[in-house]
Amino acid sequence: MDGTTRRLFIGGLAALMAGEARADEASPLAHGALANNPLAQAFEPFSKDLPDVVLNGPKGDVHITDFKGKTLVMPLWAEWCTPCMTELADFGRLQAKYGNDSFAIMPVLTGTMKQMTPATLAQIFGFLHADSLQPLVEAHFGDRLFHAMARKGDEYELPCNLVIAPGGTVIAREIGLRARPHADDDPAKNLKGEAYRAAILGRAEAGEVLTLWGTVVGEMFAAALANGFLAGK
Repeated sequence: MDGTTRRLFIGGLAALMAGEARADEASPLAHGALANNPLAQAFEPFSKDLPDVVLNGPKGDVHITDFKGKTLVMPLWAEWCTPCMTELADFGRLQAKYGNDSFAIMPVLTGTMKQMTPATLAQIFGFLHADSLQPLVEAHFGDRLFHAMARKGDEYELPCNLVIAPGGTVIAREIGLRARPHADDDPAKNLKGEAYRAAILGRAEAGEVLTLWGTVVGEMFAAALANGFLAGK
């Protein structure tokens, strides 16, 4: 591991340790090539079945079950969730580099507060340099995925990222992991509300890495899944 990789890896560990405590159960992903990967360690066991929702996409409607046969990272996101938006740029880079016939990163907009269409999402992805992502919206501007998958205690929280095995089973969930810590001299550190959101999204649009997914930790995670880490499941 070279010096740059080591610094990014240690930075990922520090960010994870600074976040919320994870479930006591061991992550079903933190083994083999991902044994020491902070993102893999952030995922908790999660075996709840996906609701068979319809998704509006750029080529028409699809059922969520139509993607069976691929390993999926499925970020559940909404336009009102700033951390979700900052992850999209990094997910786009990973999809462009590692997406293949057996692996995809497939964000789904759920729980939206606006009437967002696939065309609108395509514009957002374009601003964030995430054109590699397919714009998908839960049909009828629904929130079934949000309520079925993003519950944490008595509340619901995004970002919520699911890992789905090729057999169509959700095997792990990472929920609420925040962006990388701000540097002490970061001017956005003390901003609040819409000012903070505008500053962060502006940085995402400029191509700045803002989450663990954009570091070598995310690269290792996506590469392992793209290379058949969950084959046979």
